[in-house]
Amino acid sequence: MKYRVPGIVDNYRKLCVYCDSIWNSVIEAYPDEIACREGCGICCELRTVNQIEAYVIRSYIDNNKNFGDDKCDDDMNVDNDGIIVDTGDTNVNNGDEFIDNDNADACPFLRRQSCTIYPARPIICRTHGLILRSSEFPLSKQAASCPYNFPSIRPDDFPQELTADVDIITKNLVNLNLAFCMANGVSAEIRVLLRDLAEKLFS
Repeated sequence: MKYRVPGIVDNYRKLCVYCDSIWNSVIEAYPDEIACREGCGICCELRTVNQIEAYVIRSYIDNNKNFGDDKCDDDMNVDNDGIIVDTGDTNVNNGDEFIDNDNADACPFLRRQSCTIYPARPIICRTHGLILRSSEFPLSKQAASCPYNFPSIRPDDFPQELTADVDIITKNLVNLNLAFCMANGVSAEIRVLLRDLAEKLFS
């Protein structure tokens, strides 16, 4: 069976839109309970992404060449070039040439506490800060993913329709990545260093 990469990526983008729609609904319902905003990069410590997310980030960089002012275009175009097969050295260089904040573990795309690839940010970045629910939570059905959000609300009291179902989101992301990797002869087990992708943007 032959998979079509554009269709797979389009479905990935739909998953991103789904996650964003939860955020929009939460902000509308609880505007005073949300601390997340541009200028706060406390949770931005992601180091690796899967193959489909690496592809989307690389495509976004390729299609948005004007990063001189660290501005991001809202249009996340995707083409069929730049698929990452070899992740190279998996050792992270501790030299902070791509990090200009006080957190040495910060994502290399975080510049002046702002995300330079915001329209193409990974799924985990689109759900962090929300109230999450998962069958894997041992003590509670729902849990807060940011200690600064929802200070007046117990996670279990939060409306379920405004929570992010981690099980469903993760299952869809895993399946989309697997389909993408099968279509391109890439191992789904290989994750890509964000620092390697950042070199393309900031070199």
